[in-house]
Amino acid sequence: MNSLDLKYANTILRRLTEKDSFMKHELFDVVTSNQTLDKLLDALEGDGYITKKLSEYGRRTYEITLTPKGHAVAEQLKRAEEAARGATVFENEGRIEVQVPEEWREKWKNLHALFHVNVYEDHVTIMETNHEGTGRERIFNIYIRENGQGHLRLWCEEDESFDCYHVGYALTLAPVQDMFARVRGGK
Repeated sequence: MNSLDLKYANTILRRLTEKDSFMKHELFDVVTSNQTLDKLLDALEGDGYITKKLSEYGRRTYEITLTPKGHAVAEQLKRAEEAARGATVFENEGRIEVQVPEEWREKWKNLHALFHVNVYEDHVTIMETNHEGTGRERIFNIYIRENGQGHLRLWCEEDESFDCYHVGYALTLAPVQDMFARVRGGK
């Protein structure tokens, strides 16, 4: 299991961007259990997102810092949050501006990613509740596909589009961004 899938992992990474380093006890406001925090930090360190340095003097305390890989992931998570509020989303190798019309934000209230169903290597399943005010649900997939210029983009099977509000919503989800980065890295 990827350490980013663990509860509190994303919150810890975003928190670590606030200053150069944190002492372990400074993270107890995010994770109150010492045992849970230890397991999480060990997993994040094992996957190369953070480093833990044992203090050389005094009590046994750890200084936690982000690695370059961890910093990149944390920044990506912060951009996803900004995108959910209608800001610009940046990708690894370029810039994608997600223009978020006001009506999209209203429609996003009815969209839910079904992560308990799947986040495969190339798609995520989305459920839309109260579709067009009918009270009905619909379930569909958002895939990673090449557009006409050979660039990888998210594609909605429901609207057969690279730029519908479903795609805009999917771009705001950290697991979808992780999936997108994995696929782009292997291409």
